[in-house]
Amino acid sequence: MTESTDPTESTEPRLIPVQETHSHAGCGCGHADAPLTLDARPIPHRLRHAAIIGAASSLSIGEGFDLLAPHVPRPLLAQIDHLPLTFEHSVLEVGEGFARVHIRRTA
Repeated sequence: MTESTDPTESTEPRLIPVQETHSHAGCGCGHADAPLTLDARPIPHRLRHAAIIGAASSLSIGEGFDLLAPHVPRPLLAQIDHLPLTFEHSVLEVGEGFARVHIRRTA
C-alpha cells in the first residue's frame, strides 16, 4: 500500500498498536511517548461519545491521541469543542468504513 497525502484515498486504516508503559512527558529521560490510538468502532454506539469524551478529558495539556471511528465524527467533535477544556482536532485519514482523527488537548 502506498502512502497518500490525500486523506480520502485510503482504503484501510493504518493501525498503531496501543502500548502504554512509562509516560515520558516531563521526566527528562529523552524518550518521546509513542502515539496512542483509540479504536472506537467496537465500542457500543450508545457508549461511544461518553467513552471518547472521557478519554479526551483525561489528557494533560499537550497530549493527544488518534481516534479511529466508523466515519468522520462531526457531532462528537462539536461536543468536544464545547468542553471546558481546549482541544484541537484534525482529520488524518478517511477510508471505506473508517476515519482517523487526531485529538490533542491544548489548554
